[in-house]
Amino acid sequence: MDNPGKQQRFRRCFDEYSRIVYSVAFTMMKNAADSNDVMQEVFLKFYQNMDKLTEEAHVRPWLITVTMNTCRNELRSGWFSRTVRKDTLDEASYDEDFGEKSDLFYAVMELPEKERVPIHLFYYEGCSTSEIAKLLNMKESTVRVRIMRGREKLKKKLKEEMV
Repeated sequence: MDNPGKQQRFRRCFDEYSRIVYSVAFTMMKNAADSNDVMQEVFLKFYQNMDKLTEEAHVRPWLITVTMNTCRNELRSGWFSRTVRKDTLDEASYDEDFGEKSDLFYAVMELPEKERVPIHLFYYEGCSTSEIAKLLNMKESTVRVRIMRGREKLKKKLKEEMV
């Protein structure tokens, strides 16, 4: 049986980081059910690896990285591609957890993953471009370019919708 200190640390980390894990998963999976499944899997992995994560500063980046990798694995799986409809945003309960869905929300969710994820991490999660570069294993300049291109696409899309 696990010790109470481990359980307390897990509970504290879950309370502190579950929102970011869910929102990153939602950004990639685009629906609440799969995002919740990913979140559960990520926190199971965290519980199993907690003893290795002794530095508190490493917990958040570790959780984000594991979340993105878990999502990518799910999205690549044959089961997922055969069972999920392409557009499930309307069924998502993102608004229950993060506020009302807006035109901007839908526009961000329509961006390709390579722009959607850095934009989400930068604007919604408050990560710096250097943190995003480390999380996504790319150059900081690449992150800045992807954020810039994503912003340009968002601006164009939102202007089109206003006309």
